[in-house]
Amino acid sequence: MHLKIAICDDDKVVCAQIESMILQYAQESGFDVTIHIFYDGSSLMEGIQNDDNFDLIYLDIEMDGINGVDVGMTIRDKLRDHKMQIVYVSGKGQYDRQLFDVQPLLFIPKPIEESKLVKSINLAREKLALTPKLYHYKKRKEYFSVWMEDIIYFENSGRNVKIMTIDGTDLFVGNIKDIAKEVLPYGFIQISQSIIVNYNFVSKYSREEIILINKEKIAIPKNKRNGVKEQFLRESDKHL
Repeated sequence: MHLKIAICDDDKVVCAQIESMILQYAQESGFDVTIHIFYDGSSLMEGIQNDDNFDLIYLDIEMDGINGVDVGMTIRDKLRDHKMQIVYVSGKGQYDRQLFDVQPLLFIPKPIEESKLVKSINLAREKLALTPKLYHYKKRKEYFSVWMEDIIYFENSGRNVKIMTIDGTDLFVGNIKDIAKEVLPYGFIQISQSIIVNYNFVSKYSREEIILINKEKIAIPKNKRNGVKEQFLRESDKHL
């Protein structure tokens, strides 16, 4: 499992400490992790609204400006994201009742103990393993979410990306390179520089092309065939 984690605290020492503990535990436990660090709530919200979708957030409660409560409520109420796991970090021993409306995974007191951080990571991994993943995208000033398991493929379409789902198609501004970083760990295969498909919607695979369940055929470029084969073998092993 690949974890995409955000750390948001106005104390740079705390951020560095959490990052170091996570990286060490990830190495010891054999899972991949990507960590993004933010030093205030507004930059974290900007990152999330610019399609940085995190699996797990370590969020300081007491910050100037947009605090941890504001961030959590925005994620849950405005973005309607209840899959993102939030761990609140605080130097206080008592918590406002409003925090519980955010449905945090855990509260971790400062100074941070490694055992509590490890516990939070393990809980998040367990929950995420059981939770279908959402893909978020933005059109103009509106935000949309779709279950990854319902996405058939992504395809470059000029300056836009076409997303084909079981419910139809949509267009949004984006690029395949960024999308690949987000979805490839979740059962998607990059066929070319312009197309990413969901393995579960492939009905037939050959060296030259794939055929989707909807009978659509997608050619595999010659220079991508070995790489596509490796991806298919890797996904096939997961389903054995």
